[in-house]
Amino acid sequence: MTDVETAPSWNPFDPEFLLDPYPTYARLRDEDPVHRTPIGTLLVSRYNDVHSVLRDTETTVRRFESNIEVPEHMRPLQELRGERVPSILGLDPPDHTRLRGLVQRTFTPRAIGRMREQTAGIVDDLLDELSGHGESGEIDLIGEYAFVIPFAVIHAMLGLPDTDVAMVRGWSHAITQTLEPYLTPEQVTAALDGGSRMDAYLADAVEQKRRQPGDDLLTQLIEAEEEGDRMSTPELLSMVSLLFVAGHETTVNLIGNGIHALLQNPDQLALVRDDDSVDATVADELLRWDSPVQTSGRRLLHDTVISGVEIAADEMVLTALGSANRDPAFWGDTANTLDVTRPDAARHVSFGSGIHHCLGAALARLEGEIAVTRFIRRFPELALAGEPTFNARIILRGRNTLPLRLGAAA
Repeated sequence: MTDVETAPSWNPFDPEFLLDPYPTYARLRDEDPVHRTPIGTLLVSRYNDVHSVLRDTETTVRRFESNIEVPEHMRPLQELRGERVPSILGLDPPDHTRLRGLVQRTFTPRAIGRMREQTAGIVDDLLDELSGHGESGEIDLIGEYAFVIPFAVIHAMLGLPDTDVAMVRGWSHAITQTLEPYLTPEQVTAALDGGSRMDAYLADAVEQKRRQPGDDLLTQLIEAEEEGDRMSTPELLSMVSLLFVAGHETTVNLIGNGIHALLQNPDQLALVRDDDSVDATVADELLRWDSPVQTSGRRLLHDTVISGVEIAADEMVLTALGSANRDPAFWGDTANTLDVTRPDAARHVSFGSGIHHCLGAALARLEGEIAVTRFIRRFPELALAGEPTFNARIILRGRNTLPLRLGAAA
């Protein structure tokens, strides 16, 4: 039996785990695949277990409806959640089925395909700006590149004014913190303020689009109809806000995590730089290698058995997506090798699985592919200019800063 003092433990706030969680995940998969975490939830770390929980129809995502006491400073946020129409992330069938059906009518492969040219244009314009830093110019990849692209893409997709980008981006960044279960008092204040301002802005934008429809995603969401059903205004505002919140920071992390991973693996960096045949697989392999979303929660509605462990109904189970993506039992001997040519990379669980599989997966792949490959090919002498800093979060994993030396542009 493993000694208690050396038993593996999932602690996303531990500095060593923050820098590199994957050794801990490996131990959990081997020694404690159904792990009781310090916050009281269970954590499953094996690919097959994660996949099974995510696809289990007898679970609920309404994890905030529990008896867990939240800190006093977070109660206004909890009360606001109770008053608002939940986003699709917090809905179970049949409400989830109805809303997803309406939204899927706009998130078609053809619609996403139309965004390729627009996304490439946004990326190329930004790369032109960065080229002005000079031959040995240094940048923070996150703040000056990764953070800018996905928000500009979403803003353009929705058909919102370019002049509002910086303002809305600030609100969105504050609201994104609410995806985490624990926030500081300052984060709660910023999220409440950002949410209020975002609601007012989007309500005004919706009314304008109703008066003057355009060829954009917001107009399509307003007009989306199935068997006479349409989204109510609160549902529409919740959906559009979610596009900013969930679709922004996750893609920031994909770009930042991915470019950092390639710099740490020079052979793979060279492949991306010199061979455009990897474009079809690179985004999925980077998502597998260092997932922007590390965990996803479900509350069980039935007794079950996972990896030989009996689990009672009403348990909250965190699925360790980042661990599942490196599980040798599924990926084989190359699980811990970055391979941008990996043919089955798309089987990662970074987008979840089952009915809650990410609606924006195709767009995220497109943005990640374009942002990563064009950046590396524009700056073939790219190098690290210092150590990155990491965010300390339970759900999202990314770099707060990533200093790079660009070198001469190609």
